[in-house]
Amino acid sequence: MSSAAASPAAATAAAKVPPLSLSTLKTRYPNLYQAYSQLSARQLNCDGMMSEMDPTPTDAATGLATKIMFIDFTQQLADNGDSPLKTESDGNKFCIFLWKMLDASESGSIGGDACRFFDALYAAYQDIMKLNSTATKFEHLLGWTMAVCSHGIGALLERGDPDRNRILFKYIAEEFKKIFKLETAAVGIDNGLREFAIEWCGAMQKMLRSVKKEYGEYSENYTFNFIYKPRPKKAAPAPVEVAAAAVGKASPPSPSPTSVAHAPGMQQGGTGQPKVDEDDDDDEPKPWEMEGWVPRTKNGKQKSPNVIRGELQRYIDKCKADGTMTQTKIIETMGVNNNTYRRFMNPKTYKDQWSALQNGTYSSAARLLEEVKYSEAKAKKSAGSSAKRKAATSTTGEVAPASKKSKKDQATELINRINAVEGVSDGSAI
Repeated sequence: MSSAAASPAAATAAAKVPPLSLSTLKTRYPNLYQAYSQLSARQLNCDGMMSEMDPTPTDAATGLATKIMFIDFTQQLADNGDSPLKTESDGNKFCIFLWKMLDASESGSIGGDACRFFDALYAAYQDIMKLNSTATKFEHLLGWTMAVCSHGIGALLERGDPDRNRILFKYIAEEFKKIFKLETAAVGIDNGLREFAIEWCGAMQKMLRSVKKEYGEYSENYTFNFIYKPRPKKAAPAPVEVAAAAVGKASPPSPSPTSVAHAPGMQQGGTGQPKVDEDDDDDEPKPWEMEGWVPRTKNGKQKSPNVIRGELQRYIDKCKADGTMTQTKIIETMGVNNNTYRRFMNPKTYKDQWSALQNGTYSSAARLLEEVKYSEAKAKKSAGSSAKRKAATSTTGEVAPASKKSKKDQATELINRINAVEGVSDGSAI
């Protein structure tokens, strides 16, 4: 996925504003400091194995590397100009540092990069949650979001654990939602910064919901419901002449931002805003999508592997019978391989059935079955509502519901009702 800006170096080239120091990082952001320490140790270990390279510079106060994977953490910051997020602000320094950490976490191994991305982002989230001031927390949440959008976190979206990712994105979105519900000016958040944050959150939302399109069907799309927005009433269709006049008037191209200081996909000073999804309960993570979820019976007991095995087999048989999905496709949907699936489905594999909990098919099948049950209940509810609307329409219309009367009697009654309308004579043609 392409990043929203060129590189951290482009965002840190001009003005003499010092970056976030490692001493400050250690004091103010201890979890992020720990994640950085691991990257530093990795870099210094590489120095020991590659003696022909120049030694990595280290920080005198902490002993940690200040340049990791050619990313310089001592480089001074560029001037953000008239951006609502000021260059010298803690939020901006936090943003640039986190962005550089994501760059420094890359090694070419997608799986390894995904793990390091998550560690850095979750550590940053933990530190944000310990901040006392609402305004300070808001500024850091914005910095977190800008760093993620600017980098792109491709490895995490393509190969990261979907359950962990979903929870992390939900946590960040929920914190934004809490603050956006407040009178932000009263808690020290400037309206310009608020609108700036909404634009970046919109970019984050757009990025997360297009993951499948970017990385393929085996990746996951994510929601980012960061603000409550009541559903607007449907507007009347635009007049034809207005729509025709708009044809051919293309918007001027919007260059990529020159730094994280400006909203993604917009020219400086632009007034456009990215599309923001309304808050929709159906977009909220379902119970089976949450970390730690286990399938339970109506009595509240955890479903045994034997129960899940039976439910899965009945679902497969049903899909085969109605031709909706093949067994191979169901296995692919669960994200397990054939050997894992076969071991789970064979009850003789395990002396103790509960040992099958260690097989990934158990949790994958349980989640799939819950999602199927939810979709079927939703479709049934929708069909019921449609039937009720149809029934209501038939009782308010001109034609009465069908009765036991003969067709001839019904036709006669209809003619009499038409003739009874004012302005229609007995001799009028029907």
